[in-house]
Amino acid sequence: MELKKLLDPFPAKEEARLVAQSIAENPMYINELWDICISNEKHSWRATWILDKIYDIAPDLVRLYLPQMIELVPTLSNESKLRQYLKLISLEPLPGNVSGDFINYCFDALISSTSAIAIKVYAMQILYNFSLQEPDIQNELALVIEEQMENGSAGYCSRARKILKAISTVK
Repeated sequence: MELKKLLDPFPAKEEARLVAQSIAENPMYINELWDICISNEKHSWRATWILDKIYDIAPDLVRLYLPQMIELVPTLSNESKLRQYLKLISLEPLPGNVSGDFINYCFDALISSTSAIAIKVYAMQILYNFSLQEPDIQNELALVIEEQMENGSAGYCSRARKILKAISTVK
C-alpha cells in the first residue's frame, strides 16, 4: 500500500474510513502512517486524520503513539495536526509522567484568544483528565474554565459545564 498516494488528493470521508480499516487490518502500515504524520510534508495533516479514523476502529494501534503526540504538541504550528493529536490525547488517561510543558501548553491553549474552539475544548478535557491524577489543579482549572465561559462559544460552554460539574463531583 502506498500511503502517500492515498493521501493525495484529499480522501473523502468514506475513502479515509476504508484506508483506516485497511491499516487496522494490516497493522504493519501504522509505522509508515506515523512517519507521515510527524513529517513536514505538505499534506501530513491528512495522515493525522486517518490516524483518528484508525482510533475509532482499533484504538490500541494508536495508543502506542500517545506519548510521542504529547511530546510533539507543544512544538506544533500546524493547527490541523494539533487538533487531531489533542483530540486523540483527550480520549485517553494521561501517562503518569506527562511533562509540565504539555500541561502548560494545554492551559495556554485554553486561555488563548486565538486558539480554535476545538483546540480549547480538547485542552480542557485533557486538563480535566490530568486533574484526576493531580487534584491540586482542579481549583485553578475550574477558575480558568469559568473565566473563559464569558466569551466562549456554545460548544465551549457546553463542554465547560460538563467538566465543571465533574470537578464539583470529584471534590
